[in-house]
Amino acid sequence: MSLFLRLASVSVVLSILGLAGCASRAVEARPGQVAQSSAGPLDAASATLIVHGMSCPLCATNVDKQLLEVPGVADASVDMGTGQVKVTFVPGASVTRKQLEDAVYKSGFTLAEVRIP
Repeated sequence: MSLFLRLASVSVVLSILGLAGCASRAVEARPGQVAQSSAGPLDAASATLIVHGMSCPLCATNVDKQLLEVPGVADASVDMGTGQVKVTFVPGASVTRKQLEDAVYKSGFTLAEVRIP
């Protein structure tokens, strides 16, 4: 096989992987499917999110980035091993489950649960 064809094959594979993102990421649900009510603001200083599908640092960075764009989110710390994301809110902020779910979904993953300490 010529060098050109090999490079073209590698380029196609990399393009497909680049478009698909992390090979193990799995979006299982659409926004609005978190079990708890998402209508009202969370009445807490922090929350733990259970996110399905994160398996690499790029995945974690993407989830972190999207959560930090939610108004009222001060910090997000991802633990890929457990699939948990610890989110800290700005004091007095009004953040809803729906906003968190939308941010996780936008990053390409599924928010399975929101735990309030």
